[in-house]
Amino acid sequence: MARTITASDRDRLDDHGIERSTDDSPGAVDRYRDKWPWFDHVMRMNERYGDQGGNHFAAGITYFSVLSIFPLIMLGFATVAMVVAGNDELMDSIMDTVTESAGGELGETVNSIIVQAVDQRGSVFGIGLVLALWTGLGWMGNLRLGVSEMWKVHGRADNVVKGKLSDLVGLLGLLLALAVAFAVTAVGGGGFTGSLLETVGLGDVPGIRFVTWLVALVVALVANWIVFFWLMLYLPRTRVPRPSAARAAVIGALVFEVIKQVATLVFSNALSNPAGAAFGPVIGVMVVLYLVWRVTLYLAAWTATTPEALAAMVPEAPPAAVIRVRQEVRPGARNVSTAGLVGVGTAVGATAVGLLTRTFRRK
Repeated sequence: MARTITASDRDRLDDHGIERSTDDSPGAVDRYRDKWPWFDHVMRMNERYGDQGGNHFAAGITYFSVLSIFPLIMLGFATVAMVVAGNDELMDSIMDTVTESAGGELGETVNSIIVQAVDQRGSVFGIGLVLALWTGLGWMGNLRLGVSEMWKVHGRADNVVKGKLSDLVGLLGLLLALAVAFAVTAVGGGGFTGSLLETVGLGDVPGIRFVTWLVALVVALVANWIVFFWLMLYLPRTRVPRPSAARAAVIGALVFEVIKQVATLVFSNALSNPAGAAFGPVIGVMVVLYLVWRVTLYLAAWTATTPEALAAMVPEAPPAAVIRVRQEVRPGARNVSTAGLVGVGTAVGATAVGLLTRTFRRK
């Protein structure tokens, strides 16, 4: 039978020397990843965020954040009560303001609550401090766990005592950083700046409000950058390249400022009506915190997938190989062996009978 052999088309050979009938070209996303390194980095960040459960960590961290707010409010209220308790003039001024604002029985009720809170400031401070430490350390521990997961490192401290002390320092630093960042934005975008300009006699200067808003925005961006640069370096329980953290902090500063500006507008509008004043603050705080922690985890994934971070990453050791020496017995194998032995025995018996019969015939 004649055979026809055709020469291979070299234009259709792939990298492994196999001839392809069709072009196995990469998809559009893969082509863009090969073309644009920044796009490839964004895709690596998104893959790392999704593979490590970023959405679940963001939701869990938000829960612990909201849980920590109420003990912190108790602690702050008790601290203010301690200051007010030692100043009779300030106490009288607060009660007079409440009476004028609320009026009637409502004013008297609020004043009685203030007096009781001041009298019980010690117990409120103690309970608030214990609860703030308990919930706050859980908040910081889970935040560091989530960020460490973006780096594919163990998120728990090896030493429990050192880990809790480190989390306490991180909690205090985080609260201070967030307070300063939100305060700068609130002061720059609120009415305080306008009142200050009127006080110093610069309120009528053309363009002065825009200049002060721009200066406040720049100061807020710098404060945001410091916050996120510290978060990117401190939160992961591993060494972070400083250039990668600095670049991630620039992105975080811009996105965080957008979140703060939108949150300021939403809160100011929500508090203008009774329904919004009742439910708006709680819902707004939850949404803002969820966005902040989601951005933080995305930035951690971005930092962990930079070329310098990937180059410094120690690959995980493969699991140990397990060699098992075993004999597999198929079903029915014993019956087959038994049948074979019976067959061999029958053949041997038949042969022996034949030989004996032939011998007796010769005799």
